[in-house]
Amino acid sequence: MSRVLILAASLALSACTLPPFERTPPERPAPPAPKPGPSGSGPVLTVPPDVTPLPPGQTPSEIPPPTTRVPKERPRVPPATLSAPSKALVSQAQAQRRKGDLPGASVSLERALRIEPGNPLLWIEMGRLRMDQRNYPQAESMGRKALSTSVGDSTTQSAAWQLIADSLKARGKNPQAEEAAQKARELSTY
Repeated sequence: MSRVLILAASLALSACTLPPFERTPPERPAPPAPKPGPSGSGPVLTVPPDVTPLPPGQTPSEIPPPTTRVPKERPRVPPATLSAPSKALVSQAQAQRRKGDLPGASVSLERALRIEPGNPLLWIEMGRLRMDQRNYPQAESMGRKALSTSVGDSTTQSAAWQLIADSLKARGKNPQAEEAAQKARELSTY
């Protein structure tokens, strides 16, 4: 038994003399050395796979320039129109505006917007109502919403820019109002 204890004690003591276990990162292989060229003068240059090498005897100046892409003009779309229910609600809202019932007109236009939320004409109509209510920042916002929903429709975009110009002018932002009015005029000539 004493031999076993002596053996166990000697193993335990020998383990204390060993350095602690350290994990070393795996060795990475060294990058391959460049291959000598045909004459042995230096490394061989490789051409990336997406580059076509020149034919023998052709110089870079003889290569035609790459073709440039011409941006496509946005297609023209017909002017926006209202559906029958929206048209009835807009007519109702316009009658309410003429009578001075601006809150009622707002309710009618909001109903129309629930029917056709992507129709820029409704956003322009709502912006005009906001102008009547002297809520000029919101009128501008409605005009910008109409712009974003009328891509390619120069007639509707012109009306939206005019609404934005009127809103800016009402707030005394004359330089910005003139820029917006100029955009409206440019679009109305199409």
